[in-house]
Amino acid sequence: MSDSRGPSRPSSGSGRDGGSGTGRSRGAGDGASSARKQFPGAQGRSRTNGAGAGKGAGKSSGRSAGAGSAAGRSANEGSPKGTSRTARRAGTAGAGAAGASGAAKSGAAKNGTAKRSTSAAAGSGRGGRGGRGTAKRTGLAAALNYPRAGKKGPLRWLPSLRMFGGAIALIVLLGLGGAVWLYNSTDVPQADDVAVAQTTRVYFSDGKTEMGQFSEVNRTILPNDEIPQTVKDAVVASEDTTFYENRGVSPKGIVRALWNNLKGGSRQGGSTITQQYVERYYTGTTTSYTGKVKEMIMALKADQELSKDEILSRYLNTIYFGRGAYGIQAASEAYFGKDAKDLDESEAALLVAVIPAPSAYDPANDKEASAKKWDRVITREVNMTGSLTEEQADKLEFPETSKNKQQNYLEGTNGYLLMMVRSELEREGFTEEEINTGGYKIVSTVSKKDQDITVDTIDGLKDEGRPDANRVGTMSIDPDSGAITAMYGGPDFVKQSINDATQSRMQAGSIFKSFALIAGLENGYGLNSTWDGNSPRTFGSWTVNNFGHTSYGPISLRQATTNSVNTAYAGLNVAMGPEKTRKAAVQLGIPEKTPGLNDDASNVLGSASPTVREMAEAYATIAAKGVHHQSYIVDSVSNPDGSDEYEHKDSSKRVLDEKVAINATVALQGPPSTGSARSVAGVMGGRPVAGKTGTSESFKSAWFVGFTPQMVTAVGMFQPSEDGKSEEQLTPFGGVSSMTGGSWPATIWGRIMSQTLEGEPIEQFDGEVVLDNQKSSAGNATKAPVTQAPQTKAPTTTQAPTTEEPSKEPSEEPSDEESSKTETPTEEESSKSEKPTEEESSKTEKPTDKESDKDDSDKGKDDSKDSDKDKGGDSDKSKDDSDDSKDSGDKGGDSGDDTQDSGESKGGSGKGKDSGSKDTKNATKDDGE
Repeated sequence: MSDSRGPSRPSSGSGRDGGSGTGRSRGAGDGASSARKQFPGAQGRSRTNGAGAGKGAGKSSGRSAGAGSAAGRSANEGSPKGTSRTARRAGTAGAGAAGASGAAKSGAAKNGTAKRSTSAAAGSGRGGRGGRGTAKRTGLAAALNYPRAGKKGPLRWLPSLRMFGGAIALIVLLGLGGAVWLYNSTDVPQADDVAVAQTTRVYFSDGKTEMGQFSEVNRTILPNDEIPQTVKDAVVASEDTTFYENRGVSPKGIVRALWNNLKGGSRQGGSTITQQYVERYYTGTTTSYTGKVKEMIMALKADQELSKDEILSRYLNTIYFGRGAYGIQAASEAYFGKDAKDLDESEAALLVAVIPAPSAYDPANDKEASAKKWDRVITREVNMTGSLTEEQADKLEFPETSKNKQQNYLEGTNGYLLMMVRSELEREGFTEEEINTGGYKIVSTVSKKDQDITVDTIDGLKDEGRPDANRVGTMSIDPDSGAITAMYGGPDFVKQSINDATQSRMQAGSIFKSFALIAGLENGYGLNSTWDGNSPRTFGSWTVNNFGHTSYGPISLRQATTNSVNTAYAGLNVAMGPEKTRKAAVQLGIPEKTPGLNDDASNVLGSASPTVREMAEAYATIAAKGVHHQSYIVDSVSNPDGSDEYEHKDSSKRVLDEKVAINATVALQGPPSTGSARSVAGVMGGRPVAGKTGTSESFKSAWFVGFTPQMVTAVGMFQPSEDGKSEEQLTPFGGVSSMTGGSWPATIWGRIMSQTLEGEPIEQFDGEVVLDNQKSSAGNATKAPVTQAPQTKAPTTTQAPTTEEPSKEPSEEPSDEESSKTETPTEEESSKSEKPTEEESSKTEKPTDKESDKDDSDKGKDDSKDSDKDKGGDSDKSKDDSDDSKDSGDKGGDSGDDTQDSGESKGGSGKGKDSGSKDTKNATKDDGE
């Protein structure tokens, strides 16, 4: 009997089937051997069948082999080549099973070899794996037992316990992975702007006295070591008793809050102090679950990165306590009017008690509710944290708080100063947000003493009967630096936001003559040059009058300044060219775009409308001997840590020859001593003062701008109409009949300056000097005036007008009689307004005119010939030159000063009245500050 394990081909077929190679080989061999013995002639077919059986199942014997072969063929025929491996496997498995069965029966019956049949059957079973669900499963299906083994029908598809367990494990793993990823990817950001915002404080020049504040939030951040332990103990006891033990979050608190939320209570977050700190310092208030998760992660990180004391101090600097106070320092000031370092146990407990709901627990709103919360904090300090003993707690009493008053720092006169500070900082590049939240310390240039004197002076005018409609602006400047030391912009910024010192505009009047004076000096006209001071005078179609129609005859430039002689200055302006007056004003600090500032001949009488600040700055340039300093109010800015953020830099620039400035100062000492502002001399205690009065047409504005070597102060007064759209004539008050620059403006100036400079050393001005380009000819007034601008070196000689002859032909050296006659009209006019002042003027002007005219006549006898030769000094030439000035128009917008300047208001100026009011208004708004 041959060994069936010998042939190798069935073994090859069994390999394709994927079952046990040994079983399949044995079965196939046995079947083939039997077939060959019983049917030798059919050996080839048996082999074929055997091979087919091998491909299907690989096991057949005798007749069973045929059956197996047939089954194999049937399977192969039912599953064409190229179909799925599953179908072919199923057919093969069936054939193998049939062959195995036949082999078993045949072998058992004929050969008695049950062992081999059993082996064949076993081989058949292995060859048919998976055909009837008896195959072993592997992979995920086996691990999850899905579909469920041993179950039939719908039960087979229900999730198994393994699947439930796997799902839970997967969720846990995903959650842990997500938590790790979220923790690593969540960065602690920069602090929220509001959280670190601090109040910016502005101080007077001493750096100690607070002027006001800028803030979006009222907060002053304190370092950890400046926050009292009493406050720290109270807040830990009240808000988070496990603060020093937890890691930033409290699982117990989170569960408690979640349970409360699930029950439908108000949403809670289980927040620790660290979480509250994170919420206010970084994320902002949040109640959403995702927000709370982010908050918890940041709290964990913050707890790792910061010490507990640092977290606690940041929390106490950030939290809102009510009354507009953020942080413990602001709260201490708001509730108790003291620094946080001075809080006692009882006060500290009250501040902590209001944290959950500041408005509800503020004693000013509900003292009973506040007391209950206060008692809760004390009780927890005793029972929960032990920071207080029972005995200490029993001694505490509910503290008294100050009234809840929200202060508006822009109220009152300081509001104007604060807005000037803000405007200047913005011009220097600070943003509004930086100013409001930067916590800067700003030191201004304003002296607290000088400011109080200024405000008290203006407020005191109420007792003098000052009308409500009357408006005043003042400004004091240090001429050596440009620093603004005091200012009055109005009574209350909240009620009147227009600053009368920096924004309101008024016609300048005769204070503009100072610019013509400087232009004349720059063009070589000395202080002793003489000019025709008779009134009226006509320049083309422009007729000019002096105050009270006073005729002065020939008058020096110095004396024309003292008495503010309109006609003399008009002649000077026409002679040199009015564009030079405008240029001088601009170079001294008057903006080129000032309303009414032009090249018309009338500009000398103040048709332009500057602000008080602009005039103060321009006169400060004269006081500084020709060096211009831009006026400023901010001296320095410091950061909260004390480092320097900004410091004013000197902007000095020489714009005027020093000799010109000195001689201008010499001339300007006349009005405050013997001229239109002579009342000033009586209150200055012997201090030399230089300055100029100004009164616009129809008394709609009045000025005095004056200075000492140490200080410049400008005072402007005007009166707007009820609707604020036009100007009105100033209403007299305090016994003054005519509101000129020499009346209340000069009085206000004297009251401010006399007190401001009290105790300061008396400094002297420099004496007159010879100009480098001073003309040799001083000029005289013996002939008709030449009104055309000079074309050569010699000065214009202003002479008696051809249109009107004086009552007596003036000589080069007037006699006392002649002088008195020319001054008589002045006294008559003065008696109507300020008689005592004018009487003083008549006593002092006689020798002055005589001396100056004597000097002028000595110098001018020969020079006048040169002047006539060069300029054509006859009356016909004068008339022709006069016609050349027609283009300057009828714009004489000045009424003179005090007892000398306001004659035009009485009808003497003719067309000249139309100048100022057409171009400008006494009080107009501009962007200003």
